[in-house]
Amino acid sequence: MSNLENNDIPTIIQENYYLSRIDRSIADNLKSIESSFFDDAGIVKDFIVFISKRLKHDIFGFSTFTLNQFCKETGRNKQTLCELHPFFVNNKKAVPPVYNGHTFKTVFDFALLNMIRHNIVFDKSYTYNNKGETTHLTKFSILQDIKLNHDRNSGSVKLYEIRLAPEVIEGFLQRYYTIDTKGYSKIGKGRGGDGRKSLYVLLEKTRHILLTKLIPSTKFTVDYLAGIAGIVVEEPKNRKTSLKRVLEAMKNVGELNFTYKFVRGDESLRYQEDYWVELTFHDLTAETQGDNIFFLKLMEELTAIFTSKYHKVEIKDEKDPFQRWITNNSIDTDLKVNAITTCYFRAYNKEITNGEAKTMILNGKLWECIERKRL
Repeated sequence: MSNLENNDIPTIIQENYYLSRIDRSIADNLKSIESSFFDDAGIVKDFIVFISKRLKHDIFGFSTFTLNQFCKETGRNKQTLCELHPFFVNNKKAVPPVYNGHTFKTVFDFALLNMIRHNIVFDKSYTYNNKGETTHLTKFSILQDIKLNHDRNSGSVKLYEIRLAPEVIEGFLQRYYTIDTKGYSKIGKGRGGDGRKSLYVLLEKTRHILLTKLIPSTKFTVDYLAGIAGIVVEEPKNRKTSLKRVLEAMKNVGELNFTYKFVRGDESLRYQEDYWVELTFHDLTAETQGDNIFFLKLMEELTAIFTSKYHKVEIKDEKDPFQRWITNNSIDTDLKVNAITTCYFRAYNKEITNGEAKTMILNGKLWECIERKRL
């Protein structure tokens, strides 16, 4: 439970090109990840944060990465992720599933496969306004396809290729919080890391909300923050001490720029809880103006092109023809180039040449090139 306070408007609002976007429906329902994925919940949460950071570069939902990259961004131990998944350790007769020719039996691989086979099921439906219509989300999958490239000599996985579910891409475009993940991998190391990561996401989400309201401070109950952080203690005074230790870690290890103080609840409110934490964020960061317009308009333009040309085309065993088309750099390149140049001008009121746009498409680094062009 929180209480926004209309204190002084922050004097410093900085633009930060490297902020990630995380789906609001997921960030507001972190506990639903735990109830949906059980033992894999920590890895699933890490994957969502990891892939959310990459989405600005892989904005069409197709991404490739190595396990080393995943571990670097999340603080996970590679050796642990390569061990046999506990499900197969505890069920000796269970046969690891095979998907796209790969046997999914390690901790990381099996968690990835479960993101295709199982949905995030929200404990309560998530409601949001989508182009004037009210949408109620109750569940959706994270991934819709996985392929793995192997090292021919060792047989180990060299590169993961994933395709995100449409709902995740929609969340990136239409319903999101901007979060800075620079301290995420550090804060998760050691015992209780998954809980601290959840609190990290909550604090960054809160920073985004305060920025949009142009206020620096808000309050949460001690019990609520302790629950998010996975702090389990009986005595309230011990819970406060444990929470203080975690909040200090958020500042010193996670590099989050905020201050906090413990305050009493409003005694005039009959049912208000007694113990609260007041959080004040400093040097609030924001996405560059125009980014959201660019993402939305580009997706709209490309969707219109695809629909007009291929709406009657069916491809055998293809789960998402649009996503496959949009990531194929050799098809309809000129149309895609025109879409990029048009949307770039709409978003930033600057021109980009057809040659520059074509280079962005062919080298597969669209957003990286857009960032360099703007600077």
